Amino acid sequence: MSDPGDLLGGLIRFVGEILGRSALRFEIGPTLVVLGVLLVLLQLIARPVSRWTTRDTGGLAGIGRAMALAAEAGTDAVVSLGTAGLARATDATARLQTLAALPLLGHVGRAAARSGVPLRVLTNDPFAAAAAAATVESAHASTATRERSVRSRTVFVGEGRSVPAGLALTTTARPAAAFAFGSLREEAQLHLEGLGAGAGSLTSGSAEAAQSPTLLLASPAALIGPELYQAPADLRADVVERTAVLAANRLIGLAVLALAVGAILGFAVGFDPADLLGIERR
Repeated sequence: MSDPGDLLGGLIRFVGEILGRSALRFEIGPTLVVLGVLLVLLQLIARPVSRWTTRDTGGLAGIGRAMALAAEAGTDAVVSLGTAGLARATDATARLQTLAALPLLGHVGRAAARSGVPLRVLTNDPFAAAAAAATVESAHASTATRERSVRSRTVFVGEGRSVPAGLALTTTARPAAAFAFGSLREEAQLHLEGLGAGAGSLTSGSAEAAQSPTLLLASPAALIGPELYQAPADLRADVVERTAVLAANRLIGLAVLALAVGAILGFAVGFDPADLLGIERR
């Protein structure tokens, strides 16, 4: 197809040919039901996740604004990957939370890179530190801001003393925005209080049900339970991809609207859409 108009015309022509050759003739109600089902299927194909999401999970949509405020204030942002890590002798659920936090770190890193805000990543595990450094570097590469990556750093605070190190780091330089994603365990209260002290905003996320009250009390925006795993699927990293998806949704909506209007006119005034499209009935 040379342009979206040809794509829309081809889709309408294809459906019109099917309807023209078919011997079935539905009333307005069944026709609209069929078109509604077609709309749902096409929308799910064009955007399989977050199609019907109407809320901002964990306040992630406000990260861009927080980074803009940080750029104006000349401060940095802090991201903690929790206290589980990847190589320590922890259970698989805790490691999975650390892995789920990496896409969220990438989202924060892209927002920070676009705004020119330095990013500090706190972790107490060498493997998690290496993964975090690669994620931050990838965020700068995707936003074409590699020259700003030297201002961001990953801080390995040492196994077993993540909370004191986190408290010390956040008290020396008050971040404009603080984030804590991953397994927090029994030191969640101290960890979040240390990160949020003096920060302009605090966002936390953990899949541990026992820490849900702590997350709700310590941070205004939180990812509770399975939301930590669902949030990465709702993020769109590529602006071009997001624009293409929205454009495809608009084309699908226009196609279904044209089919619905043609069906209503056909039943109401005897108008045949095949005549307008130049389709010969056999």
